[in-house]
Amino acid sequence: MSEMEGGLFFNMESLLNKDYRGVNIAVYSLATAGLALAIHKVRPVSKFSKASKIPDHFIKQHEPLRGVYVGVQHSPVRVLVNHKAPIYIPLWHSSKAPLPVKLWGVDIVSTNAVNWLDCVAKGQKVTLKPITCDKDELVSTVLLHLPQPKTKSEETLDIGQKLIELGFAKAVLPQGIKKNSMESKLGPVLLNAENTAKSRRNGIWSDKLPPIPSYVAYWRKGSTLSKELIVLSSRKILEILIFILKATFVGVKKISLKPFKSNPKPVQAT
Repeated sequence: MSEMEGGLFFNMESLLNKDYRGVNIAVYSLATAGLALAIHKVRPVSKFSKASKIPDHFIKQHEPLRGVYVGVQHSPVRVLVNHKAPIYIPLWHSSKAPLPVKLWGVDIVSTNAVNWLDCVAKGQKVTLKPITCDKDELVSTVLLHLPQPKTKSEETLDIGQKLIELGFAKAVLPQGIKKNSMESKLGPVLLNAENTAKSRRNGIWSDKLPPIPSYVAYWRKGSTLSKELIVLSSRKILEILIFILKATFVGVKKISLKPFKSNPKPVQAT
């Protein structure tokens, strides 16, 4: 090691030994600043009841916000979500109103949408993916999480997509959607849902479009029945194959173990 390097390390060691309080203060200051930055970014105790309170970086990064569906606001129709902060503070959070959410690319045109939401989504968990703010309104997608008790799984539905598919809403996409953005991926999905509703004459389209030709209706019913029969037949065939395999396994097991079974010795009478 050269004399210059030795002197440099010696000076650094001497400085740390002499001014250790200053070093500790600097380290604690950096740690505190990092913690404050992380809290500002994550907002672990912030419950949002207004779109204006949501940080800009949440919207730009489409940060998921979790909560519970509580109802619908009328005139205009907005989905009301009780946002759940990562860290729950009972008295403070319970006093805040739910967050109104405007569904992106969706125009609700039927009162059946409200009835459907109240029946299906009331009290269920939802996830918001903010897209933008429009006149102090949060514009977002709303994913509904429905528990499936039979399979012990969870079904996730996009509320806007489902309402359009049922014919309770229309797809109204804004102009100037950027390529490779979240909106460019959602737009085609909503348009396909509307095409499905039109082809099936669901909801509002049953009155706005001419009725489906009878041969098309019969063909659709026949294809649906055929699919159901195929599914049922496949299940029955699978059950039969499983039964045959089990019976074969039991038979082979009995035959293979038969030579190893000892025959009972005859009892001699005296």
